[in-house]
Amino acid sequence: MAKLVIPLNVFILPMKKQGKMRLVKMTLNNWILIHGMKAGRIVANKRKHQIQAKIMPLVDQAMVDGLQPIEKNTKFKFSWYFPDHRTDLDNWTFTHKFIFDAFQASSVRGQVFMPNDNLNFVVATYDDFRGIDKDNPRVEIDWND
Repeated sequence: MAKLVIPLNVFILPMKKQGKMRLVKMTLNNWILIHGMKAGRIVANKRKHQIQAKIMPLVDQAMVDGLQPIEKNTKFKFSWYFPDHRTDLDNWTFTHKFIFDAFQASSVRGQVFMPNDNLNFVVATYDDFRGIDKDNPRVEIDWND
């Protein structure tokens, strides 16, 4: 099994909400709100790239440390440790999109971490709520090699 840990703070971005700049979790509910805004698709794309830019160095460093690229027919298990009970698991699991897109954009010495996130490479995803960890909220991603 291979493993990568991503802190949940990579999904928190400064955003204007209710007229004030606030730190916002980019979960499904907030993603839907963004798409309802004027120029929502443009704003959403910018947010997606901001999150990917936070994940990619974690993936790149893991590759430098010896983590092998993802191969075809991979099953992923996401173990979630939340900072609190305020956000449902289904809202967090939406972030698979950001994670897999960052995996595809990550490369070290010309070797791409995950060539594609289509059904040839991602054949299953499992999500498991593992509890509250206020000091270290994270998602631990395991997959078969």
